[in-house]
Amino acid sequence: MSATRRETRLWLALLLALLLIYVVWPGLDLPVSAWFYRPDSGFWVDDQPWVQAVHHTVPWIGRLLLVGSLAGWLLGSYGRRPGLRQLRRPAAALFLGLVFGLGLLAHGALKEHWGRARPLQVSQFGGTAAYTPPWQPATQCQRNCSFVSGHAGTGFALIALGTLGTVRSRRRWLIAGWSTGLLLGALRIAQGGHFLSDVLFGGLLLWGTSLAIRACWTRWRLRRWHKLQPINTKKATT
Repeated sequence: MSATRRETRLWLALLLALLLIYVVWPGLDLPVSAWFYRPDSGFWVDDQPWVQAVHHTVPWIGRLLLVGSLAGWLLGSYGRRPGLRQLRRPAAALFLGLVFGLGLLAHGALKEHWGRARPLQVSQFGGTAAYTPPWQPATQCQRNCSFVSGHAGTGFALIALGTLGTVRSRRRWLIAGWSTGLLLGALRIAQGGHFLSDVLFGGLLLWGTSLAIRACWTRWRLRRWHKLQPINTKKATT
């Protein structure tokens, strides 16, 4: 419990720090994206074949993770081999993280309704839309907008694999998830598809989803333990 509290406090501290940075410096995203922009060729990284290959592959990896996590949970729950039981918790946590964090929150709530234009759409990089800071809902984009990054979120979703594990497992998957998410996010920034804040807030969103899943699971376990206590006490006395 103490490790979970420390992790939650770290998440809150990073969230508040990131919000403060963008309140003080709302245009921070623009100079970061400008590193990858050329007036004569735009976001030239996007023209690389291998970049396009990664861009089109990542969503399919996300779908495979979703199907694989569901299959892993079913095998862990109903499989007869003892080793399969170990798949149940990480698979269930990954499935919930993908459905709620990446699916409902990132794609369903934010990307479809926040209205933030992508870098290649704003006037600073040859587009016609206005740049808006990440904390401000906008009307510069109609659908599948910039805030937050779905591609980076697929990498950040790996954090969920350690959600219901030991402290060491949580740390290992936290590092793996952030490393993968930042790598994919950096590629999307270079393509002009997302701002830096889209990636960072997306990472905190997926991490926060994992923390919420663990909190619900822990509360469920405690309630179940309290319900079993009278039964165990009765058996001990008889």
